[in-house]
Amino acid sequence: MNSAVVTAEERSTVPQIAYGREFWLAYFANTALIVCNSSLFRYFDFVSFLGGDEYNLGLITGFGMAGAVLMRFVQGAMIDRFGTRVVWLGSLGLLICALLGHFAVGRIDGPEIYGLRLCYMVGLAGAFGSSITAISLKAPKGRATELIGVLGSSGFIGLGIGPLVGDIIFAGSGTIESKIQMMFVVALFASCVSIALTFLATRGDRPQVSRNHPSLWKLIREYHPGWMLVMSFAMGVGVLFPQIFLRSYAKEVGITNLSSFFLVYAITAFSFRLMTRKLPERIGVKNAATIGILILATSLVLYLFVRNPWLLPIPAFIGGMAHALIFPAIIGGGSVAFPKKYRGTGTNLMLVMLDSGGLVGQPVIGALIAGSRKMDLPAYPITFVAIGLLLATIALLNQRFAKPVVAREEDSPDLEDRAMCVNESL
Repeated sequence: MNSAVVTAEERSTVPQIAYGREFWLAYFANTALIVCNSSLFRYFDFVSFLGGDEYNLGLITGFGMAGAVLMRFVQGAMIDRFGTRVVWLGSLGLLICALLGHFAVGRIDGPEIYGLRLCYMVGLAGAFGSSITAISLKAPKGRATELIGVLGSSGFIGLGIGPLVGDIIFAGSGTIESKIQMMFVVALFASCVSIALTFLATRGDRPQVSRNHPSLWKLIREYHPGWMLVMSFAMGVGVLFPQIFLRSYAKEVGITNLSSFFLVYAITAFSFRLMTRKLPERIGVKNAATIGILILATSLVLYLFVRNPWLLPIPAFIGGMAHALIFPAIIGGGSVAFPKKYRGTGTNLMLVMLDSGGLVGQPVIGALIAGSRKMDLPAYPITFVAIGLLLATIALLNQRFAKPVVAREEDSPDLEDRAMCVNESL
């Protein structure tokens, strides 16, 4: 049986198949992973239960994002050396351990919650990066962004399920502590489903023989996609905002249920992703990325008009359109600048910049909200406008100064091969 999820070393011997059994196993494994993550969108309730506020939320989530950023460099090299299966399953195992550890957390000011959030984010980052790399390696020539986009649509399904389950849990009877524990139980169950499907999806993969790997700096200097890195950072700031801070904003304006937002967001993003899956290849990833970030900036400003649950679908609809367009354009378009044998490093570099947007953005946004309140200023309106202007400025600078990304579909002689040639000649 041909494996649809392969290592970089196997790419020359396994036929390239766009969609197959293993692809769909990976698809639903990714769906379960996003259900796990999106069911924790009420993480603010957990922080609040422990006595924290938005500032603590920003610090905790930002610390976790820092771990994901640092580990992505290691994970990318590990994928290139040992294949996606090892990193994928190992990352999910770490994520499950982190979720179990949350049941023992009892205070907001201890190191436990920071360490567990870090492990959770490292596991999430590794599993997500491995799935994208696996599909990118299997994509037929010229269709990498399409397949990454279709794989990403699984996330929108998970995004619609997780918050809905969260609303059902928190709308029921029982103490807040029991509801929070049930939230983590749901996340734990979804992560177990994900690791089981991942095991099946990668069952046919052969271990990759360890090989010399050029330094990260040499790879980035040789193949980096330029402004696309900055665009990935901007996407991280904007896309991660509702996942972390929407709950606290909704609570401030008196909205208790978030499922309408995420259902509209997920349905819009899923539909728009399928309709535009080939658009980046038609109009160019640069243009698609610019348009998507401008739409994302617009969605943030639209939160200003949300004062009741019936208005939540407005920014959800616009934000879903933006998310559907920018992820395959930016992550897929940037990662294909790297040869396939280093696609793990390329994919994780783009995801590093995405996570860096959250790493920088979440603590800054949390501090901006808390600081504005202390000065009796409209905290969230200031935040929405400031972040929207930042994203719009980055998008316009990208359109003005960025150069088109050159896709490397084949493994032409690269850094390692040239180094070997030099050694042989000596």
